[in-house]
Amino acid sequence: MREALTQQMRLALDNAQRAARRLNQDFVGTEHLLLGVLECEAGEAVWTLRANEVPVAELRRRLLLGLPAGDQAPVVTGNLPLSPRATRIINAAQVLAQRLREPQVSTRLALLAFLEESGSSVRQAFLDSGADLDELMRVLAEKPCEAEA
Repeated sequence: MREALTQQMRLALDNAQRAARRLNQDFVGTEHLLLGVLECEAGEAVWTLRANEVPVAELRRRLLLGLPAGDQAPVVTGNLPLSPRATRIINAAQVLAQRLREPQVSTRLALLAFLEESGSSVRQAFLDSGADLDELMRVLAEKPCEAEA
């Protein structure tokens, strides 16, 4: 699966692992995955958020507010498993890549997949941060002039 991802998206998954471990979680959830995407400064997702004046730091803060921290470090060695919802986001991003005829899943497509999932805490964090979701989704669906690595 990792070969179907851009370098930035692979980095986002690694960042999500670290975010989940910092909070002593036994799995990578959607919030961890988005935190991982937001750490990819060279990714299309962060470029798009900044270009659309979405406050990345505020979004990160709101995501962290809703995340519980475990009492003990996870016993899992190696990569933590993705939650079913996080897996669904990655799968949805792969479908978007195929539909938009893009060779790999980028952080932009992952972000679009997040926003297309209604009723999620991630969507709510965007709304609470003042993001215009309809406009953001429209922009994310457009292929950028410069693709991420």
